[in-house]
Amino acid sequence: MRYRLTALAALAAATVLASTAAYAEPFRIAVSNSYIGNEWRVQMINFMQAYAAKNLKDKVELTVNNSGTDAQKQIAVLSDMISDGVNAILVNPASDTALDAVIEEACKQNILVIAFDQPVTAPCAYVVAVDFTEIGRIHAQWLADSLGGKGNVVINRGVSGFPADTNMNAGMTGVLAKYPDIKVVGEVYGKWDNAVSQQELTKVLTANPQVDGILNQYGTYGALQALLNLNRPLVAMSGQGENGWRQAMLQYKDKGLKGVSAGDPAVIGAYALKVAVEILDGKAPADKHVAVPVPTVATDQLQAGVNVFPDLSPTLDADTDIPGANLGLTIQDGIAK
Repeated sequence: MRYRLTALAALAAATVLASTAAYAEPFRIAVSNSYIGNEWRVQMINFMQAYAAKNLKDKVELTVNNSGTDAQKQIAVLSDMISDGVNAILVNPASDTALDAVIEEACKQNILVIAFDQPVTAPCAYVVAVDFTEIGRIHAQWLADSLGGKGNVVINRGVSGFPADTNMNAGMTGVLAKYPDIKVVGEVYGKWDNAVSQQELTKVLTANPQVDGILNQYGTYGALQALLNLNRPLVAMSGQGENGWRQAMLQYKDKGLKGVSAGDPAVIGAYALKVAVEILDGKAPADKHVAVPVPTVATDQLQAGVNVFPDLSPTLDADTDIPGANLGLTIQDGIAK
């Protein structure tokens, strides 16, 4: 019995040592991104690579894989990363639950796992994310207030099945349920893309002559173009951090357009990378869920060259930092090379 207790104690001690072992620099960090089909995701990767080059030179070796929307393909990619023996995996997941088993396997191999942008349910993983349900609430409450609690509304969603879409829509519809005189007359999937959003909003606007407001997860600039191309009155709209949306908030503020910009910044990947390096350096946060504040900008808070860029593409995400993060990035860092 004494031998068994001693052996178990030794095993426990070895386990603790393995879980807290110092990592040798340069840290080998692998990024497993899922969907790469819009400019936001491209910026996200560019910002991560720029942050590594600017702030983590000789400290981090960063590799990136984009696996698409199929969770099984992402699982295969994660398995390869585990086999490769990386120190950390940053994952933007295709599913909040389907990756749990492979993430748990990574943790057993003493590999740090951080899910960013969207959460996972694997208990061992850190999560660096905004609260998408709260973003939905911010958008919907602003719209309800702008409409005085009544009117016809269209919801422009993201990519079906993704946690961000599901949670943000839940936040929106939860608020709208409190307003019986607000009617949802159309729901489209703009896939977080301006071109797709413009196409889908054109269809629903054509079918509905009276639309008083549009809730956009993303692709707000495309939704605005649909209104303009159809010569429809400008209505109250919510949007995330698209540069074109913020440009429009300024350009059309005296022509009937009401707007708010609140969303998930593309620099969140760079922030997750910063958190990963801090953890590998032995400076883990107290909570495994690292909450990212929702950047919310009203028209009177817009500053050219700071959070809106009049001379750059409207499809860029205009947020270049997260409050308190001090990432040291510029909008040029996010532009595709």
